[in-house]
Amino acid sequence: MRYRFVLGITTIFAILITGLQAEPLSLSSQKAIIRELTVKEKKILSQLEEISSKINQKIGQIEALDEEIARKELILRRLSAELHQKERELQRLENQFQERLKHLATTGKIGWINLILSPQEISSFFRRQEYASLIIYHDQQLAQKIKEEKEAINSQKKLIKKEIARLEELKERYQEQLEALEELKRGKEALLEEVRQNKRLYAETLRMLQDAYAAISQMATELERTRKELEATKKEFLKIQKDQKEPFSTPPPLIEVKGLLPPPIEGEVIEFFGLEVDPITGQKIFHEGITIAAPVGSPVKTPYAGKIIKISFVRGKGTLIFIDHGYHFLSVIGGLGKVTKGLGDRVSTGEIIGEVSELPYGKEGVYYELRYKGKPQNPLDWLDTSKLKFLR
Repeated sequence: MRYRFVLGITTIFAILITGLQAEPLSLSSQKAIIRELTVKEKKILSQLEEISSKINQKIGQIEALDEEIARKELILRRLSAELHQKERELQRLENQFQERLKHLATTGKIGWINLILSPQEISSFFRRQEYASLIIYHDQQLAQKIKEEKEAINSQKKLIKKEIARLEELKERYQEQLEALEELKRGKEALLEEVRQNKRLYAETLRMLQDAYAAISQMATELERTRKELEATKKEFLKIQKDQKEPFSTPPPLIEVKGLLPPPIEGEVIEFFGLEVDPITGQKIFHEGITIAAPVGSPVKTPYAGKIIKISFVRGKGTLIFIDHGYHFLSVIGGLGKVTKGLGDRVSTGEIIGEVSELPYGKEGVYYELRYKGKPQNPLDWLDTSKLKFLR
């Protein structure tokens, strides 16, 4: 059952790896879409700038037409005032002309009677008649001139009105073009907003995909580590099963060889079992084992046959190996870097189990502790001390 579990984890790992292999295609397609939308966005912005320029130009043309129409209307009002003045002058002349004709007619009748009755006044009569004729002729010429000026003003008014109508028509056409440009601008702005919204959506999708792929990658790494751990556990489990099937001779009780155990490494004892007072701080420290100085990389051996039941790492003491010797005896060997044996392995007396590790502080060496029923024992009472050196 445990093997099937390992197989299932491996299958899941393979599926995730397959998903990771598809990552470049999915991400690259999202990035390509974002690049395409960016190009489209820039193009629409350029078109909007061009349309805005045309709108400003058209507004300028319409304002120029408004100014021109205003000037024409001002000229038209001035011509209307002049025409009204000419009409009043012409009416005044007509009224004056009518009065003069009446006066001439009346004067003429009386004049002819006086001429018949008084022949000596005939020369004066003809002079008056001549003066009256000249005045009437002058009035007629002035009236004709005013009529001609009136007709000229009317002609100018017609031209001005026609020009104003043309300008109004042109203004209306420009206004229609302006509305068309503004409508086009609104369409482009709506399209730009749509492109930007799509770009934001694709960018958010891309970010989510990147986060998902990162999470999958992390999960794959963790699964790979779990797979390796499970494979190692499987190997250990199979090895333990194999060891259980193989006959193993139980060594005699450790108490029978007290004082004859080979030390895990030969060297100088730099830390002793028992209570110790720190010479600097004065603090009392109880050492449950001893420490033997040794060069880094030196081989470390088991002091007595047994079974490795635990391997752990403790800061400041390196890797610790726990060996069960049976009969409630347990050895703890620390200060190891490289370990050559695994959990559940059976080891014999003097068999190499690892090498001395380099410690971050203090002097390198091997820590050895011996317990009986969980109670620490003085290792020097059990080891062959002839292979060790002492400072005291």
